[in-house]
Amino acid sequence: METEQFTVLVVEDEATHQMLIRKALTREGTPFSLVQFTRDSEEAVRFARQMAFDVLLVDNRIPGTRGLDLLTELREAGVAAPFVLMTSAGSEDLVVEAYRQKVDDYVIKDSGFWKELPQVLLRVIRGDRAKRREQELHARYERTNAKLEKLNADIRLRTEAIRDKVRALRLAVGALGEADAATLAPLVDEIEALL
Repeated sequence: METEQFTVLVVEDEATHQMLIRKALTREGTPFSLVQFTRDSEEAVRFARQMAFDVLLVDNRIPGTRGLDLLTELREAGVAAPFVLMTSAGSEDLVVEAYRQKVDDYVIKDSGFWKELPQVLLRVIRGDRAKRREQELHARYERTNAKLEKLNADIRLRTEAIRDKVRALRLAVGALGEADAATLAPLVDEIEALL
């Protein structure tokens, strides 16, 4: 059975960390078909605009900007992939800022951080896909609900138009002779009862 494959954009300028991340994400059995490395924000934006990635793994200290600033730039450019922030030194302020910017996960680069990256990225990708499925189902529900409301409004309008015609028919029947009115009145009553 073929497993799903994912693409990752890694923004990391430190060669040792690049090597460790590459080792973790490209070893046999991992579901990452493409791991694209960049060293700075400019290159990251260029790659992210050219190709859709399943997840972005970004160091907070990169040449040219911070990872969180890159997240803002990528979101403004229309890049919607989930975002995992890496940092060598976490602080409460950074965590709060990351939370506010809707970072999907946060990794502290300690001595063995790279070993857990495949599981972290898979969890983030799957969570993002589940959220997107839920949003699509909600959007589909809203579209269906709007169609049903329109259909219901159309039915009410048509029913009211038919009632108007039945009232006009009843007046016309009343203007007929007694024998004709006696014949048609029960039929008009039947039609009205259907409404």
